[in-house]
Amino acid sequence: MDRTVNPEILAIALGVHEVGLLPTPDELAALIAEVEVGAIQSEAGVPDQLLSTAWYLHGIAAVLEGTEQYDLVRRRHAFAVSAHILELALDDRRNRLDPANDTSDGNEDEGPGADDDRAETADAETAGPPQDPGEVRARRLSLAFGAQVGYRRCEQDPNAAAVFRQVDPLLVTEESLASHLDTLAVEAGVAFLSLQRRRLARVLRVWRRQLGDLQRLAGVTDLRGSMYGPAQAVIEAVYDLTLFLTRADSAALETARAHLRDVVTGGAGRADRSARWVAAHLLELLDDMAEGSLQRLLPPGTPPALAQAFALSDPPVMTLWPPQRELLRKSRPLDPATSRLLISVPTSAGKTLMAQLVICAHLAADAGRVLYVSPLRSLGREMRQALRSRLRVLGRKLGDDQPDFPAPGAQATASDADVEVLTPERLMHALRQDANATLEGVGLIVVDEAHHMQQTERGFLLEGLLAFCQAHPSPPRLVLLSAAVGNHAELAAWLDPDQPAENVVFTSQWRGPRRLHGLLSPMKFTDRLTRTALPPRANRTRHTEAVLPMGLRISVRPTSTGKTFHMATSRDQPLGQRIYREKFPGDTTGKQSASVTNYALFAFGAAHLTRAGSVLVVCASRVATRNTAQAIAAHLPEFPPAAPLAGFLADTLGADHPIVDCARHGVAYHHAQLPAEVLHAVEDALRNDQLKALCCTSTLTDGVNLPVRSVIINSEVDDGLQRTWSGQPQMGPAQLLNAVGRAGRAGRESEGWILLTRHRDPYSADFALLEPGAERLQVLSALGTDDALADLAAAEQLIADTTDAIFKLAENHAATFASYVWFTLDALSRIPTLTPIEQMAAVDRLLAMRQLPPDLKDRWLQLAAKVAEQYEATEPTTRRRWTTPGTSIGTARILDSIAEALTHALLQDPAATAPAYDGIWGQVLAGVFPDEWPLQRTLDFFAQYGVYGVLLTFPEAKEAWTFTEKRTSTSARRYVDVAAAITGWTGGATIPDLADAWLSGLPREWALEQTVKNISVTFEHYLAWTLGALTNLINTRLEQARAEIRLPATVGWHLRHGVDTAQALALLNAGVTSRRLAQQIGRSASDRSIGADELRAWLTSLHLDGWRREFAATSYEINDLLEYVRTRRPSMVGTLLDARQLSLDATATGPTVAEDLPVQLRFAVGPQPSTLTADADQGTVAVIPADAYLDVLTIIDSGIDFEATLTGDRLTLRL
Repeated sequence: MDRTVNPEILAIALGVHEVGLLPTPDELAALIAEVEVGAIQSEAGVPDQLLSTAWYLHGIAAVLEGTEQYDLVRRRHAFAVSAHILELALDDRRNRLDPANDTSDGNEDEGPGADDDRAETADAETAGPPQDPGEVRARRLSLAFGAQVGYRRCEQDPNAAAVFRQVDPLLVTEESLASHLDTLAVEAGVAFLSLQRRRLARVLRVWRRQLGDLQRLAGVTDLRGSMYGPAQAVIEAVYDLTLFLTRADSAALETARAHLRDVVTGGAGRADRSARWVAAHLLELLDDMAEGSLQRLLPPGTPPALAQAFALSDPPVMTLWPPQRELLRKSRPLDPATSRLLISVPTSAGKTLMAQLVICAHLAADAGRVLYVSPLRSLGREMRQALRSRLRVLGRKLGDDQPDFPAPGAQATASDADVEVLTPERLMHALRQDANATLEGVGLIVVDEAHHMQQTERGFLLEGLLAFCQAHPSPPRLVLLSAAVGNHAELAAWLDPDQPAENVVFTSQWRGPRRLHGLLSPMKFTDRLTRTALPPRANRTRHTEAVLPMGLRISVRPTSTGKTFHMATSRDQPLGQRIYREKFPGDTTGKQSASVTNYALFAFGAAHLTRAGSVLVVCASRVATRNTAQAIAAHLPEFPPAAPLAGFLADTLGADHPIVDCARHGVAYHHAQLPAEVLHAVEDALRNDQLKALCCTSTLTDGVNLPVRSVIINSEVDDGLQRTWSGQPQMGPAQLLNAVGRAGRAGRESEGWILLTRHRDPYSADFALLEPGAERLQVLSALGTDDALADLAAAEQLIADTTDAIFKLAENHAATFASYVWFTLDALSRIPTLTPIEQMAAVDRLLAMRQLPPDLKDRWLQLAAKVAEQYEATEPTTRRRWTTPGTSIGTARILDSIAEALTHALLQDPAATAPAYDGIWGQVLAGVFPDEWPLQRTLDFFAQYGVYGVLLTFPEAKEAWTFTEKRTSTSARRYVDVAAAITGWTGGATIPDLADAWLSGLPREWALEQTVKNISVTFEHYLAWTLGALTNLINTRLEQARAEIRLPATVGWHLRHGVDTAQALALLNAGVTSRRLAQQIGRSASDRSIGADELRAWLTSLHLDGWRREFAATSYEINDLLEYVRTRRPSMVGTLLDARQLSLDATATGPTVAEDLPVQLRFAVGPQPSTLTADADQGTVAVIPADAYLDVLTIIDSGIDFEATLTGDRLTLRL
């Protein structure tokens, strides 16, 4: 907010003027601040003086270009301030067309009111008689266009798209042109400046068709000089500008320029002043937008397909934002010779798009495969979704979404995939299995949220991966991204010691949406406090009960140096009470359990803020996310758009699970112990405006782009001061910065509100916590933390006391480090190279070896030397086996011993050793074509030998498979048979049915929560990992024994997903997220003897209607299946643009049609997505096959004008 409410900036924008003509900079800052505060209170109103000032700044900044009085800096500030105010005016009640949404006249108890620090608003000034809807509509469009122009001219590009979302419904396409001719040109300008390609293409198609009809009716070639002439010229200019931005058509750019000049000079007609206003601004913007287009910014020689991959896919990218443009101009990120790059920009500065550009440019240059590594599954899902459409246009393939741990025999990174999206865990497991195969052909590794290296639990894993890749004799390119790095130069020197930091680091402070910082705190209504004497009782020391009514205070500060505004709920209608049993007046140590909690008060604030847009509440724990979500939902009515999500959650988790009732009110929660398909559905619901509030832990806010207006941080914040452990984890500066960055998603919101909760009265210093400085954002190795050094000291003592200490290190930093050293010794020794590799090369490349003081560095290296001694003393095939599990070395050794015993038991089976062939071939082919045991037989075998119970005793198991009778920490444990549970889970039983079977007699809600948690922790993660590792070790021994049997290599994956067929597993690994759907399809295919390799063809033949009919597939599930069945082929949209025509097979629905029958591509009536048909005058004549559906949809959504004809079963599209 500082950039438009700061008096110094306002003084530059206003310039020198006559006293009294305009408000002073301080007066203007106060006016804007008061309107912003009014928005928090749901009291939108822009005084006339403020609005007049905005139009004045807009006008002179546009007119006085190049004059000495208004230089570039002053004009930019003037546009920024005017755009801000004009957008605020869209929420003024006088400019609204939806009075039903005007909540400003609600009761006082419905939202925070103002206290004495709040200046009067101009309610009287902004009130007035009812407005004519046509005038209001025209005014809204003008305000929106003025704001969009201002944002584009001051380089706050994404805010222009955010403004469009507020007026999109005002674009008229269902009525005649005459009914809205007065606003037609403004509508075209508003649509164009949004750069929402799909929507823009649709409205242009309608308007150009209507104008063409008028031309034919009048018998003219254009409408120049008529009342329609100016609007037509603007529309044609917008059409040509879109052609240029999507197809690099330079001729279209000049044609657009000519159309706009024709309007400005009056050649197209003089009656439409609005068209001349729009044309003048577009003419000024034209060259700037052209220079910011991908076509102009990409290096010479870049294949056209790269720009098309962004302009013609979703979300569309036709121009780049300032930091993205600067990156391409300065840092050469797309050049394969740029081997190391750290991109550090704020959230909402387009970091994700930068990563996509680097990835797609690398592929376009045929420079090898790409690995995109994200520590966060939510971020990985988001990137996977974004890359799909880009890669579709490029004709490239995205790898399967496999579990973190590999199935032996199934490649961890599919060699036919161009891009893999992985977690660090999955990449490390793949490297442990076969580092050579994993990195073969990999030319680029992109690591997002790289600051996670400093996290204590998983940070060293990421640091180790980067160190190993740098120590590799053929290292791939490395690109790191983060919004939270304070020590750029140090990381640059680590990544590339031979380059100056400025050649390795790209950083920018640019951010699109504005930010408004605030504090939430409990409000004590002490003047309403009452005290009651308690009856005398023996040993009673507290004799008085005090009841203190409580409310909520919101404190906001629009600028870092400006006034703080305070608002509070009504004291006449408190939100709850604090009840104290006092020893003396004012004693608060005896607070009673019936007292209202702080989170309940903050939940009221969150519910109030949902009026302005969706709200994200970041909580300290998983339990807090549930409790807070329930408290918010209690303040909100049922929310119909969330009904589909609520239905899905009820089907998946059970109707009594607490998240279901929350969802009915438009509220949900998100944490790591919910199933992946639930997390995916919740994230999508928030993105699709089906949720009003989401409560989450900090793992969701790290890098995931969520479209929320407000973020409430209800967690302890690390302020750098030493304090006693409070029992709650503190949010570190990097986590805080990422959470703050979620407020106001670029392109969706132009402003974000961030509120930090305080459990006491707020202080001015609290605001500083929301903006941690570079000194608080140092990325430091996890090996230098106090916990790591304590673990190192314990390991050193253990080594001094015992002879096999390396095997006794378990589940701490020292054990993780030792396991990493063991892995690197094995992996580097197996890399074929003519030059010997230093044994400790990957250890020496650790960030810790650069950051730690010499004494600590030497201590870690001494531990590494001890690990190396043990490694060398271990038999080669044995130490290789101990590398693969990914556990501590000691656990790996125990797993190997268990595998040896189980292999011995298996070999007692005559079928294991009986020759598969007679005669000499029996000996020659022994073990070459072994039989694989069925899944259930394998699970029964493990249960027979008590394997599950043994695995659950390992240190890595932590709290896996624990159930309690009650929620309390002291509650008695409940026994649940894990073997029977696994059979039910893999057999496809629903979570509600599993809860009934496992925890009968417990309260339904508690039973469901524990069932979900244990499925996530135990089945989807721990046992799936360790059981898969054990199976690998067993199969390795069976292969060495040349046995005729094997256990299924994918047993861990079956346990991870909870399915029992190979077909279901294929679907889930390929990105289908619904376990129910995968299980049902898998069973159906298995019953028909359709193998996993035949699944795509079979599902393609069923088409969308068959998916709904056979499997009751939902719209979300159908989208997944469309992606699954899609045939990989050269880019259809690229082929169409290059060759100007494209042919594909279609499924004829009747007799063979005549040659080149003209058809229209349409969506069938019904639930979306629906069948895509080719229709002629006689009706539907063909259907687009399911495996081509998404490619044809990309062409339709691109806005490219084409004609379609059908000959037999062959569909042809022509430009």
